[in-house]
Amino acid sequence: MTSKRNVLLLALLGAVVLLATAGRTWVEGTLHDAVLQDSTVSVDGNDAASGVLAAGLVGAAAAVATATGGRVVRRVGAVATVLAGVLATVLTVRVLLDPADVVGRQAAQTTGRTGTVPADGTVTAWVWVALLGGVLLAAAGALAFVGIRRWAGLSSRYEAPTGRGRATRVSDWERLSQGEDPTVEPGDAAGDPPR
Repeated sequence: MTSKRNVLLLALLGAVVLLATAGRTWVEGTLHDAVLQDSTVSVDGNDAASGVLAAGLVGAAAAVATATGGRVVRRVGAVATVLAGVLATVLTVRVLLDPADVVGRQAAQTTGRTGTVPADGTVTAWVWVALLGGVLLAAAGALAFVGIRRWAGLSSRYEAPTGRGRATRVSDWERLSQGEDPTVEPGDAAGDPPR
């Protein structure tokens, strides 16, 4: 379960769930206000818990960095993935605990008031799906932190060439700039004519 592929897929699944649910309706409610009367309000995930979308994006980026980076980057990426999942989970739980406050704050913000408006609110299934996404993201980060010691790095074809073990070819222009004759091969005697 702690293989690089499984952890990356789990983290990306959690991030995609968070991104997909952020625009859906999380809370529906009714206002109890003399001015607004008894009107119905729907609040989407971006407004109910504004950090969920950002947590999903950070979690996805951190998971990719964990899978592709070096030792230090992997550890930092695993911790960032866990923190993004925990943040998304906490923000979602806050909505679950007090949906009426979410509706009241949204109504007050829409009408230009400060504070909140008296309201009732109920959560939709999308909040529970988002909670699942946050938990998946946090679990993926924790599994990555456990498994990164056994993960192999990227193959050498993704690394920048270091020049070790290879003769670097000097251009004719560079040789001319150094005062050498570019028509003479480096191993030839200086007096031999070019072939």
